[in-house]
Amino acid sequence: MKTYDLVIIGGGPAGIFAASVAHIKGLKPLLIEANDYLGGQPLMVYSQKIVEDYPGYTSIKAYQLIDNLINQLKHTKVPVCLKTKVIKCIKNRNDFQLTLCNKEVINTKAVVIATGPGMFTPNRLDIKGATQNNVQYNVCDLSTYKNKHLVILGGGDSAVDWANELSKVAKSVTLVHRRDEFRANGSNVNALKKNAVKIYLDSLPQEIKKNQLVITNNTTNKNTILSFDYLIVQYGQSIDTSGLNIFNQLKLNEQKRIPVNASQMTNIDGIYAVGNICIYDGKPSSIICAHGEAAVAIRHILNTLRPYDKKIISK
Repeated sequence: MKTYDLVIIGGGPAGIFAASVAHIKGLKPLLIEANDYLGGQPLMVYSQKIVEDYPGYTSIKAYQLIDNLINQLKHTKVPVCLKTKVIKCIKNRNDFQLTLCNKEVINTKAVVIATGPGMFTPNRLDIKGATQNNVQYNVCDLSTYKNKHLVILGGGDSAVDWANELSKVAKSVTLVHRRDEFRANGSNVNALKKNAVKIYLDSLPQEIKKNQLVITNNTTNKNTILSFDYLIVQYGQSIDTSGLNIFNQLKLNEQKRIPVNASQMTNIDGIYAVGNICIYDGKPSSIICAHGEAAVAIRHILNTLRPYDKKIISK
């Protein structure tokens, strides 16, 4: 049975950095991620967007920041298990026994939960023809859309932001929203006209025929056919927090966040939480904050597992 100093559950920015710091501090970590890639919410939700509040950069795209973190992790050679979930956790006197989805059982002295708010799954478009390869839920490399005709579905911040961003490279961008007004930030909505984004409000998609989307106006019942190279669906994300059920007696607040103390420890001794999954008074929501929390948790784990001898130091 393999034994680790700590197992980090979640391969987003907080989890990746926690694994790197643990290695730097001389600990033996294992990083577990349920998806088949590392990156978490930044890659799933806003990979091409600019991160403006990360130290050392005037601006950097989210995917570039994730690439940097992954490269740092690769340098440490910390073991990473992708497409892996922890399905059972047993707390022993001095350690934890974790059962993975492949039935492997491992031991660890500490657990760091870095799952973000949960497992993200895009809300799907449920119409005929929606399974075509050119129907997308996450925006790829912007060069993919150069000189292409795009149709975007949605009326929130993500849909409007992508419409404005993609208008810089695409041949045409059309935005379709089921309501008669947008829910997005006003300044970004105002930018749609400046960026020549064509808008259909109060309209619902009906079916897809090859590279054509049929939409119907809710008020007039008039059908319109929109041709596209790519259809990008921005209907938000469903978040699954059921993975936390394996931790018996772990306390969550009403928003399904894990309260932690100043050492990032939960109500269970030896289990820590960092990043968007944890909560405490005055917590900011940012990647750099998550990295600070990871560093605090790793430092506390190190001091717990390998305390220095105060008598030797005092001599």
